[in-house]
Amino acid sequence: MHPPRPLKIADMTVVKAEVRGGLLDYISWEWGSGGKAQMNLSAILLAAAMSAAPAFAAQWAPEVNTENIAAVEIPAPAVPSRAGPRDGQNYSGAEELLIKEFGITGITVEITESEVIRQDRVYSNTFCFEHAFRQALANFLEDYTNPSSALSNTLKSMGTIGTPSKSDLKKARQKLLDAMNNPASRIALVSPYRLYQPLNGEKVETNWVFYLRLGDKPYWAIVDRSGNKDVYNYGAN
Repeated sequence: MHPPRPLKIADMTVVKAEVRGGLLDYISWEWGSGGKAQMNLSAILLAAAMSAAPAFAAQWAPEVNTENIAAVEIPAPAVPSRAGPRDGQNYSGAEELLIKEFGITGITVEITESEVIRQDRVYSNTFCFEHAFRQALANFLEDYTNPSSALSNTLKSMGTIGTPSKSDLKKARQKLLDAMNNPASRIALVSPYRLYQPLNGEKVETNWVFYLRLGDKPYWAIVDRSGNKDVYNYGAN
């Protein structure tokens, strides 16, 4: 048998290799310029890994320091878009009623079709959402018997004390309507355990509850689902 021919790798020639326990353990080589070297294979592999580590790490992740952390940009939370009665983003029955029956086109609305359908199906209702919403809006604009109601507060802002005259009521209703017809104002159908819960603790399960905000003042209109109680509204003074 002839001895194995030297293995050539690029301009290097492996001249000796030793196997221990079935594994290559020791290697020596020489290259074209006459240089020679020898090393354990484990040391060769370790040196190769260490030389490659910086390049690998550079591709894996950047250096963590205060400058890099400060440079990270966290996007700001999205601002909820405003939806008015003409924008078609709420329950169409509510939008149509606001526009056609009350002439309210500027108020911000939070009455989704999914929530209207849910409350109509889940709870026991004598009448539909549209009837309840109509009653709530009319009560906001007409009822001044509760001292904290929307119309009562409007009359007070006009300097009206005691029983208002027909002329005062007409002016107050128009002023209140103008306030509602403003993008800064908001009307919403209240859902259980969520925003805009009524101050006096009325339950959504037994009432259609509508929230109205005018400036910094919140109001609620309560419409009994059974129809056995009168509609009323009040505010947080």
